[in-house]
Amino acid sequence: MEFIPPVFRYKRLLYLMVLSLVELTFFDRINPVGLLIPDVKKLTARRDIAALSHLLEHKDPQVQYEAAEALGNIGDENAIGPLITALKRDEFSGVRWKAAEALSKIGNPAVEPLIATLQYADDDVRWKAAIALGEIGNPDAVEPLIHLLSDDDRFVRSRAAHALSMIGNPAIGPLIHALQKGDYGVRWGAAMALGKTKNPITVQPLILALADEEAMVRAEAASALALIGTPALGPLLAFLKGSKGETRIEVMTALGELKNADAIEPLVQLLENADDDERQAIADAIDAILIPAVEPLVRRIRDGNTKKECKGKNLRK
Repeated sequence: MEFIPPVFRYKRLLYLMVLSLVELTFFDRINPVGLLIPDVKKLTARRDIAALSHLLEHKDPQVQYEAAEALGNIGDENAIGPLITALKRDEFSGVRWKAAEALSKIGNPAVEPLIATLQYADDDVRWKAAIALGEIGNPDAVEPLIHLLSDDDRFVRSRAAHALSMIGNPAIGPLIHALQKGDYGVRWGAAMALGKTKNPITVQPLILALADEEAMVRAEAASALALIGTPALGPLLAFLKGSKGETRIEVMTALGELKNADAIEPLVQLLENADDDERQAIADAIDAILIPAVEPLVRRIRDGNTKKECKGKNLRK
């Protein structure tokens, strides 16, 4: 066997190492555990969709995250398939979220694959897909998202409602219909979504939902009306006059949640003929209206700042 001096062996080994690193121009960093890290920035600059898509399966979750972000910024619809696959994988929730965000940036071409993903077994995937659809805002997603309001998972239902509110006006008509005709979960989610739109056109359907047979739907309708605010006050007071039983109590609760001082006098006028449950509801509503207004004053009195801070203040504001 030929004798090779040690110095030449070391030089040859060094040469091979350098050659290997040169050939791996795909990489330029090394992480703490010794894995070569791709240069995502260079790949992004080259708009190398294939390479970035391949990185969605990299062993390092940080690389996956950066690749998903890069694909979203590029916005090429050829990345939709790999991003959907990344969204469905369950190893790293942060990568899932970044994949969903990337799909929302790609926009309308991603709508159909995202709608299909709403049926995926993992609830974490379903709600992330729902939010991505809400971000895109395509009306084609309205009916699938309304269907998701009956999902077994409460968080998925709430995220579907939020996504529908993000879509906005195109969703209002279908949501009102769902509020009136859907099953319990759909009605609950529809009330939530309509409130988040803060559109006055939804006030009357939400007031009617205060008479829903399900307590959770009634409560969500009251909360939705509170989000809409002042435009709901007049219709609620008008509905209060003709309401009875549990529906009347729900209207009183909704008025309390509005926290508008103009509701106090109409509520007080009902005390004379109110039964015990109604009297309690009136008291709770007035408390809900007054306490937020009074607490800052009480705090200032306790702190000794009444002269400085209360001058010219109006408690009704």
